[in-house]
Parts: sequence; C-alpha cells; structure tokens
Amino acid sequence: MERVFTICMIVGFTIPLLSLILGQIGDILDNLFDGVFNLFEGLSLHTHFEVGNLELYLLPFSMQSLCGGLLIFGAVGKLLIRKTNQTVCIIVAVLFGYLIAVLLQTMIQKLKHVENTTYSKEQLLLFDAKIINAIIPGGFGCVSVTTLDGITTSYPAKATIAEGIPQDTKVKILYFEKNIAIVEKVEET
Repeated sequence: MERVFTICMIVGFTIPLLSLILGQIGDILDNLFDGVFNLFEGLSLHTHFEVGNLELYLLPFSMQSLCGGLLIFGAVGKLLIRKTNQTVCIIVAVLFGYLIAVLLQTMIQKLKHVENTTYSKEQLLLFDAKIINAIIPGGFGCVSVTTLDGITTSYPAKATIAEGIPQDTKVKILYFEKNIAIVEKVEET
C-alpha cells in the first residue's frame, strides 16, 4: 500500500509540474474535465451546495483539484501507514485527499466566475478621487479613485492651480493628459 501512496504523490506532483512546463497537458485535461463537469450540470445533478456565500463543489472535476487530492492522499497515507491500521490509514487519507480536492475545486470555480469591471479614463472622471500623495506646488502627486464596486485605481496627478494640494484631500479629476490626472479640489459643503 505504501507503493500506491508514493505513486499517488508522484502523479499529484508531476502532472501539474509537466503542465506548467509544457503548457498543453493542462489545457487538454482541463477541457476534458470541464466537459465531464458540464455533463453533470446538464443532467441537473446538483454537484454543489451553498454554505453562506460559498458554493462547495462535491465532485472535483479539474486537473488541479484531482492532482491536489492525489498528492494529499499519498502524503497522508505515507505518514499514517506505519503508525495506524491500514484500513484507518486509507480512510483518513481518502478523507483528507477528497477534502483538499473539494476545496481546490471550489476555489477554481469561484475564480472562474469572478467578474472584474474595468473603467476607462473617461468613466473615472465621474467619480470623486482622493489625493494619496500630496501634490507639491507646481509639481506632481498621486490620486486614488475608488469606484462604486470597490475597485481602486491610482494615477500620477497634477493640480490645475499653482499651489499644492495636501494629502487626503477630496478632488475631482477634470481630464487626463497622457497618463497624468489633472485635478482640482472639491469644495466641501
């Protein structure tokens, strides 16, 4: 049984490493596993359930999750094979391997569904900004713009007036000159 654990560790480590080096193995296997995963989704089998804001995927169908599960299965098995009964060792190794595979699959699926909205410079003109590095008189500083969905972007900034603008001052971006935000103070009422 120790040989099986060793082989699982080697496979769990080697396939992602080869995929990293060669690049194509991961794409082929991921497409295969995505097809199998989509088959289960198409059959309306619930392969995941929600816990709060998190969706746990019970069937780990991706190369990364299967390799991670094999690696942990082999490692836990090798650690326990000499200290416990073989049946207990296999059960514990399977549970840990499956747990890691499910966690990895959950993270992979969560990352596949992440949507990142990017804003053009023209759209950033609509948001208030804040000086994060003071603009020195006649010089430059840094302005930070936080959008409604929490994305923060920083740009070098220059003031429209000759005097400087201190740090933490609310400003309005008037326009961009090359990649430099031209700003003015927002009068607080």
